[in-house]
Amino acid sequence: MGLVNWIANKRKHTPGFVYIDDNFSAMLGKVMTFYQRYGCSFPSDQAQLLELWDILKVDHELAKQVFGRVLVIIGFEVDANAMTITMPKSKLTELLAGLREFTALSSSKRFPRHSLSRFQNIAGWVNWAFNSFPLLKPALSNVYEKMGGKSQLRALVYVNQGIVRDLDWFSGHVRNSTGVHILESLDWDVQDADVEAFCDASLGGMGIYFPAIGLGYQSNPPAVTPPPGVIFYLEALCVCWCLHRVAGLVRENGNVQTDNENTFHMFSSLRAKPGYNEILKSSVDILLANNFQLRVLLIPGKQNVVADALSRWRNDIAIAEHGINYPENPLIDAHLSPPDIPVYAG
Repeated sequence: MGLVNWIANKRKHTPGFVYIDDNFSAMLGKVMTFYQRYGCSFPSDQAQLLELWDILKVDHELAKQVFGRVLVIIGFEVDANAMTITMPKSKLTELLAGLREFTALSSSKRFPRHSLSRFQNIAGWVNWAFNSFPLLKPALSNVYEKMGGKSQLRALVYVNQGIVRDLDWFSGHVRNSTGVHILESLDWDVQDADVEAFCDASLGGMGIYFPAIGLGYQSNPPAVTPPPGVIFYLEALCVCWCLHRVAGLVRENGNVQTDNENTFHMFSSLRAKPGYNEILKSSVDILLANNFQLRVLLIPGKQNVVADALSRWRNDIAIAEHGINYPENPLIDAHLSPPDIPVYAG
């Protein structure tokens, strides 16, 4: 088939079509060509490819030659004009009903038990939905935690409060989502960000630095942090706090720079252990409510001097370091509180 595709592209100049399931192309809807064998018109490139297959005696059938403004791809409706990927309403209704059944309390008001196999099915179902709701990946944190280390498919596993919270959070967002807007989800360069911020944390506090406007924030750490991994928690909370500070100010996208590798991986993958998951969920809430995109970047600590100084309450160092690069903008020192993120045990 690789040779057939080469012939189509290089000899027949028919671009963009590969005869493999779930590979698609696009062209203007008004450019149509009548294909005699099936007695109907197709997009011209598609018709030319069918004619080539006939010459080469490649089998094909009408049912697989789909085209249109909206196509169903792996169960999702892809609208070429609106540039959206959405879950069909019937599938969405079915998914939400399945999640309600999975988390419903028993008649004695106890959390239900399900087989490990059922847990795996729910995880797979929600994972499939992430194709249309990619920011909602924190929804499976507690599900994965419960499944961890288990292998007996028929063994019963309890649903816990963490699972209920996560799946209820997921359900609330998908009811209000309009799907993935492809044009708004395209990759963008770091230099194109509307806002650039640096974040850092220490055992004594947290600091945020916006170099372009000479603005810094600092705060004491919250009264309760879940051990172990206090520094990691504070570093991640600092990024979340930064998002809350810029909410409503970012037009399209922003990047936040951290020198903590765990924080970088957590926000890049949108996956975290349950003890850190509420930070991710709060961050996603802000992104969805304000319709902007986030990129968290990992930088060496030596490039994060101002935010580090703010987190350690060394404002003299922060102001001096800022003045080296931005002498016209003195640093504004603001003492604020980070967002109130719930801390749950286990």
